[in-house]
Amino acid sequence: MILSWKLFKKDLKAICIVGLPLVFNNFSSFGVNLADTLMASAFGPKQLAAVALGSGVWISLFLLGLGTLMSIGPSIAQHYGAGRYDEIGIDTKQGFWLALGVSVITIVIMRSFHPVYLWIGIDPEVSVLAQGYLDGLSWGVLGAFLYHTLKQMNEGVGNTVPIMIVMLGVLPINILINYCLMYGKFTSEPMGAPGCGLGSGLSFWLMYFLLYQYVRTSKRCRRFLNSVRPIAPNWISLKRLIGLGFPIGLSLFLQSSLFTSVALLMGSLGTQAIAAHQIVLNFSGLIFMLPLGLGMALTVCVGQSVGHGDLDSANRIGLTGIFVCLLISIITAFLTWTFAAEIVGFYTTDITITVLATQLLRVAAFLQVGDAVQTAAALALRGLKDTLTPMILNGLNYWGVGFLWAYLLGIVCGVGPVGIWLAITISLCLAGCLLVTRFILLLKSKRETKVISSRDSF
Repeated sequence: MILSWKLFKKDLKAICIVGLPLVFNNFSSFGVNLADTLMASAFGPKQLAAVALGSGVWISLFLLGLGTLMSIGPSIAQHYGAGRYDEIGIDTKQGFWLALGVSVITIVIMRSFHPVYLWIGIDPEVSVLAQGYLDGLSWGVLGAFLYHTLKQMNEGVGNTVPIMIVMLGVLPINILINYCLMYGKFTSEPMGAPGCGLGSGLSFWLMYFLLYQYVRTSKRCRRFLNSVRPIAPNWISLKRLIGLGFPIGLSLFLQSSLFTSVALLMGSLGTQAIAAHQIVLNFSGLIFMLPLGLGMALTVCVGQSVGHGDLDSANRIGLTGIFVCLLISIITAFLTWTFAAEIVGFYTTDITITVLATQLLRVAAFLQVGDAVQTAAALALRGLKDTLTPMILNGLNYWGVGFLWAYLLGIVCGVGPVGIWLAITISLCLAGCLLVTRFILLLKSKRETKVISSRDSF
């Protein structure tokens, strides 16, 4: 395969058309988390720690459910590339049943997590606040998963601008609701972290309602989804979607639960350690939204190329996207390292937390590179509907390398928070190498198989 500048520009344009609206969507979504962290900081370390612990549990559970729903995106992308438009509506409606199922499971776990906090040894006051955050957020779980079902459908056909508009519209409303509930503008007294969770839960329903109204009235969406009325569950379709999506969800869960477990390890080192951890995690997550949005476009572009039967294009556009994400992450890592102290200064004025968070942020600069590459490669692999092997690789890497060495360095050897972040940085860089290799080898195998099949047909 000969890579020319002309083809590179063509592929980059395709990635940006789909991916840039998703980048803005991701920044809008993360803007709520950033605002929550800043507002919780004003309440003090315990409220900030509660938001960190509560959001850590929520993100792990959410990604497990979302990953299952993310089977809809690559399936629809391949349907769209192959011109199977009727299948798009069928998979979307079956996705609503998946959303209902994962919502029930998620809500039950969220509302029962307080004993886990106490068992781990989290400060009792912080654990109560963290459980309150989860209780409030649980009211919006079904709305969140229904929204993401429709979002996956729109992403699969490359229709990402409406998703961006919905998130940009809801962002200020979500922040305002969270602020009012946290500071007691709607209540007799400030709710703190629990109010933050409830405000986000209400906003999830608003997001779903807005995207639902778009899908219901859009001429483009009626081409694929002539009605938003539900249909009976089709167990064959559901089994296929779950078989593709559950490994995605489990892979996301393994990564997010790694960070949740790291947050719990930090909690055992004290309130200041977990507050510093939350600041670094929050900023790193904000930076991550850019390569994540472009990586999400790879699932669509690679999937549509496979649907067209053009494996060379799928290979080329996948590698182009991975390279662009690598380049972006190197730039952001350099800026993060250089301005670490100034960045932490936006979050807190506590001297002890500032010193520790600055150290952690400089370690996290290297994590940004590994995380960007492994995410882009994983999302490109989803476009190929390759989810099981990446899940196995990630599981072994995140826990066999990441958590194990985080515990050994941070707790057993006494290096502390810096040792914990160093371990997960190494884990994510290794994941990037493994998944890029997997993408290259898998497409090479698919192209060779296609060539052999073409010869046999003669």
